[in-house]
Amino acid sequence: MIWIVAYVSSVLGAFLTIVAMTIIRNEQRHNVGRLGWLGLVLLSPPIGLILFLWLGGRKISAEHEQRKLVEMPKFADDGVPPRTALERLLLARKLCPPTTGNQVRLISHPRDLRDAFLELIDSAEEAIYVMTFILDDHDSTDEIIQRLCERAREGIRVRLLVDGFGSFQLPEEQLQQVRDAGGRAHRFKAMSQLSRLAYLNFRNHRKLALADGQRAILGGANIVADEVSKNPNPDSWIDMSMWIEGPTAMQLQAVFCSDWTFETDEKLPPNHLEPSARAGADDGSRLSVIPIGPDGPDEILEDFWQFAIHQANQRIWIATPYFVPPPQAMRSLELACRRGIDVQILVPQVSDLRPVDYARFDYFKDLIQMGCKVHRYPDKMVHAKIGIVDDVVALVGSANFDVRSFFLNYELSVLVHDKKTIDQLAGWYRDLASGCDAGLTDRSTLRSALATTVRLFASEL
Repeated sequence: MIWIVAYVSSVLGAFLTIVAMTIIRNEQRHNVGRLGWLGLVLLSPPIGLILFLWLGGRKISAEHEQRKLVEMPKFADDGVPPRTALERLLLARKLCPPTTGNQVRLISHPRDLRDAFLELIDSAEEAIYVMTFILDDHDSTDEIIQRLCERAREGIRVRLLVDGFGSFQLPEEQLQQVRDAGGRAHRFKAMSQLSRLAYLNFRNHRKLALADGQRAILGGANIVADEVSKNPNPDSWIDMSMWIEGPTAMQLQAVFCSDWTFETDEKLPPNHLEPSARAGADDGSRLSVIPIGPDGPDEILEDFWQFAIHQANQRIWIATPYFVPPPQAMRSLELACRRGIDVQILVPQVSDLRPVDYARFDYFKDLIQMGCKVHRYPDKMVHAKIGIVDDVVALVGSANFDVRSFFLNYELSVLVHDKKTIDQLAGWYRDLASGCDAGLTDRSTLRSALATTVRLFASEL
């Protein structure tokens, strides 16, 4: 009898393995965790298949899949022909052309970011909209919440949106303060129901604050004590945010309104105030808004990086806390190194996600052999997400150079097209790189083994 049971079990296991491999092959267009899930299914077919069907892959629930491209306002210079091949790509992908006349300043210190948030909140005459992946309840961030509550009591329209997964540990009382003051606060796809665990992907990783559709703060920083603080400690994080004043702020507001309506069904009214800088102005920064995720052009971040890397003539500089590139992006960087392009990648020596630090090891090993320069910043977490390609374009926003940002999250970035702002970002990058260690941490057998193991599940990190 035992032999019959063993035989039936082996046949069932083989059948389930074939079923799982077929599903994974058909669903995983971008090799998102394919090897890791195949390994788990082969080792334990029933359990592996169940876990994959529940948690694995690039799952898009119907509500996300039905979202349309964000409708951003048009400006007078929309009819101007694109200046570069990259701008033609953006137009072909149904994005708005760059807006001109934007005033921009870079913010990279926790105290400066805290001051910028308070300045933005105090400047509002009609509405304040804030969206963040993580909001904590420390004193430094509570100051921002209290200021939002004060403005709500004054009759300003206040809306606060936090991600249900990123801010899972945030006490509900923190959000209730805003509601009690007359504003509204919500969690984007709250994780209160077990069914939500099947859709850990497509979290709202965007970070954005807006006042009246005129001024915006965008970047990689969450509203947490490590990144927004009046008195930052020595371990505070290094990040990059941008203060944007002008037409681009109005387009960024359209992204917030789209997310807010998607979550709450409330349609926010239009602003009555005009942008402080006018589209078509000769001075200022030229910027393009890129919504990344189900409400943006399909796979737009991959398209941008593929195109920009292949078009590069001089440099490709990337700063990211998590470097787990999709296969095609990795191949493009390798080819850029072989073409003699100055490829540099800056990461923290130790990030807040240690498995990712192991996952990046093999990628860096291959790139360094081809001439890439890897900078590891010691002592502090570098959370900035920027990319600079020649003097042509720079990317700033919430998107990391990893599989999750490319395909599995809602992200928000802007492209910078003017040389003046690109030079400022390049100067910040040079200063940061000058304090870094070069190359790999070590080449130990243990680190290599961990890198290979973790890389199998790179997309789930």
